Amino acid sequence: MQRAGERAVGGGEPSATPHDVFLGEVKSRTVFPLLILHLVREKPQYGNSLIAQIKELSGGVMSVSPNTVYPLLRRLEEKGYVVGEWERPETRSRRFYTITPGGEEKYAEIKGNMEEHLLRVKRAIESLHEEIYG
Repeated sequence: MQRAGERAVGGGEPSATPHDVFLGEVKSRTVFPLLILHLVREKPQYGNSLIAQIKELSGGVMSVSPNTVYPLLRRLEEKGYVVGEWERPETRSRRFYTITPGGEEKYAEIKGNMEEHLLRVKRAIESLHEEIYG
């Protein structure tokens, strides 16, 4: 029997726990950038507000930590997809991020590529639920 966190037979992603449906590459390379770009499109956001919103949107299913979000925000800023400004530059209290025109393009690209994956995940969960609970 495979334990949580062990690799599936033949490699692949570790098995998911009930607390984290999206693992590794899927989460850090597609889901989180998509969510962050989506949220900063609506209004300027800072790291902790993004963490709270992602937890809320996912019903707590996706684990979100500063160790994931802040490096991702820095990478998005380095690539020119978001721009960050300190709320109070003299104290560096909170850094608010907004999307750039390049970020809008990247958002549209990721969004277009991600929908089919999200629909597959949704169908798989619905199928499992139907099989187990009728």
